Amino acid sequence: MNGSEGDDRMVRKWGSISLATTLVAAFVMAGCSNGNTKNEGAASASASPSASAPAPASASASAPASPVDADPLGKYEPGIELTTIRHTNSGMKFLNGDTLDDNIFTKGYQDELGVKVTNKWVVDDTQYAQKLNVSIVSGDLPDFFEVDAKQFQTLAESDSLADLTEAYDRYASELTKKIWGDKSEGKLDTAMYKGKLMALPINGGGLDDPDFIWIRKDWLDKLGLQGPKTMDDVMNIAVQFAAKDPDGNGKNDTYGLNMNKNIWDGYAGITGFLNGYGAYAYNPTNSQGTSTFWIKGADGSLQFADIQPEVKTALGKLQELFKQKAISPEWATMDGTKAAEFETSGKVGMHFGQFWNANWPLQDMKKLNPKADWAIYPLVSADGSAAKVQSIGYRPSRYIVVNSKLKTPEAVIKLLNFFMEKNYGATRDENYHIVTQGEEQVNTFPYAAIIGSYSDTNQNDYAAVTEAIKNGDPSGLNPTAKGYYDNLLSYKSGEMSMWWVDKTFGRQSAFEAMAQYKSDMNNYVFNEFYGSPTATMVERGSTLKDLEATVFTKIIMGAAPLDDFDRFVADWKSQGGDQITQEVNAWAQATH
Repeated sequence: MNGSEGDDRMVRKWGSISLATTLVAAFVMAGCSNGNTKNEGAASASASPSASAPAPASASASAPASPVDADPLGKYEPGIELTTIRHTNSGMKFLNGDTLDDNIFTKGYQDELGVKVTNKWVVDDTQYAQKLNVSIVSGDLPDFFEVDAKQFQTLAESDSLADLTEAYDRYASELTKKIWGDKSEGKLDTAMYKGKLMALPINGGGLDDPDFIWIRKDWLDKLGLQGPKTMDDVMNIAVQFAAKDPDGNGKNDTYGLNMNKNIWDGYAGITGFLNGYGAYAYNPTNSQGTSTFWIKGADGSLQFADIQPEVKTALGKLQELFKQKAISPEWATMDGTKAAEFETSGKVGMHFGQFWNANWPLQDMKKLNPKADWAIYPLVSADGSAAKVQSIGYRPSRYIVVNSKLKTPEAVIKLLNFFMEKNYGATRDENYHIVTQGEEQVNTFPYAAIIGSYSDTNQNDYAAVTEAIKNGDPSGLNPTAKGYYDNLLSYKSGEMSMWWVDKTFGRQSAFEAMAQYKSDMNNYVFNEFYGSPTATMVERGSTLKDLEATVFTKIIMGAAPLDDFDRFVADWKSQGGDQITQEVNAWAQATH
C-alpha cells in the first residue's frame, strides 16, 4: 500500500476520499500494487495565483503577520512559504499540466491562505521512508512532513518537532476538531508526547479496512458451487477452481486463491484468510517491525497476535492449498501489481481483499472480459459462526509533524483546515476531490499536502445512495454520493465502466457486506497496543519482522514444515520478543 500495506494502500488503490477514509493518505504510501480510481465530479480548476502577488516570505526565517483573531482560514499578509516532502506512485493521475508542485491545492493555499508550499523533493512511495531517514540523520528537514510511528518517536525524542498544542487549540477549525477530537481521545491521543501534541494523525479512526472474499461468480456457477459459509467451503472452492477448468479452455492453467508476496496487503493478502481461523497476525513489510498487532490474552495481558496457535492453523491450511496447486507457485515473487495482472488475465478465481478492490484491479479485468463476474462475501469462520474481522487502520500509524524551527506552526493546521473545508465544509468544492477529464475521472484530493476525512463517510454515502435509489429521489445527496447515484444509474443503463460503483455501492456490494460488519462493534478485532513503538521494538523490530516473513513464506510454500512455526515463536521470544511484550504490557498498565 504503501511495499506498504494496510490503510496506507487504500488511498493509492482506491483514490476517493470518501472511499479511502481509513487510509487517508492511503495511496500515498503504498508500494505493493498499482491502482486506478474513478468517481464523478466537476471539471474546472481554480485560477492560478496572480503574477503580481507579493513574494512569500520564509516562514522559517522570520515570523510574518498572523491572521487576526486566529482565523482557521485567515490569509497571511504578507504571504509565507512552507517546505515539505512528498511521495507518489504510478496510481496517481494528474489533470492536464498539474504536478505535485503545481495543482489546485498549491494554488488554493497561495490564493486563499497566503501560503506557498514548496516540495524539497518528491520520490516514489517505495523510496520515501529510506530517503526521509537519511534526511533525519543529516538534519536536513523541511518545515512539515509525513512520518511513521517510529520516525515520529525518534524526532520527538530529539526535540526536533514543534509543539502543536496551542496551534491546534487556537487555529483548528470546528470541522477539523469534529474529526480529530480532543487531545485526550480519538486520533490525537496517539500523537501526544510528554503531554504535548507533537503531530497530526493522517489516518486511523475508520472501520472500512477489513477484508472480504472476492470470488469469480461465473466460475462458481459453471462448476455448480455455492458461495462460502465456512472456511472449509473456501478451501473447497480454491481446489475446485484449480482442478476443474472453470474457464473452459481445456487446459490445466487456473488457480483457486491469489496471493502476493506482501502478505499483509489490502489486495490478495492473507489477513482475511487468517481471520477465518481466529488469527490476527499483522507485520507489514514497510513498517520496520513497529506496526505490530496485539490482542488480549485470557489473563488480560497483551499478547503478540502473530505467535498465537491460530496463526499456525491458518498457515497449515494455506500450505495445504499450495500443495494441491490451488495457489500459484510464483506467488512469493509477485508484488501487488504482478498479482493483479495474474488475476485480471483470468488465471485465478478468488482472493481476500478490501472494499476498493472492485475499482482496482478488478475494473481492469471487467474491461478486458465483460463476462467475468465477481461476487463479494463477508469473511466466514472455520465453524460457520460469524467471523470476527480485523481492523488495522483504526489506530493511526502515520502522522504529519512540524519542524521545531518553524515560527508559524499554525500554518500547517490551516492547511488541514483548508482541506477539510474544501472536501466537507459549507464551501465544499468537488474540484478539490475528483474531476472528470475526458472519459477519465481524476482524483485531485491526493494532491493536498495534508489529507483528512470522516471515518464513516463511505458507509453514510452507501446508506444515502441506497435510500435515494429506493425512493427515486437524489435531492438530499451530497456531491460525492450524487456521483455514485448517477454512476449506478449509468451502470444499470449499460455503462460497464461503472461496474466498480455497483460492486462498491450497489446491491450485494462491498458496503452492503460492510454494513454486516458494522452492525456490531463486537464483530471487530482492534489492535490493543497503540502507543509509540517501544525501545526494543525500534531496536529489534526489523529483524523480527524479516524472520517472520521468511518463516511464514517458507511454511506456505512447503519449503519448511508447519512445526517450524513453533521454532519461530521460540526465536521471536528469545531475540527480543519477550522484552517487547514486557514493554507493551508496561505501557498498557500505565495507560489504563
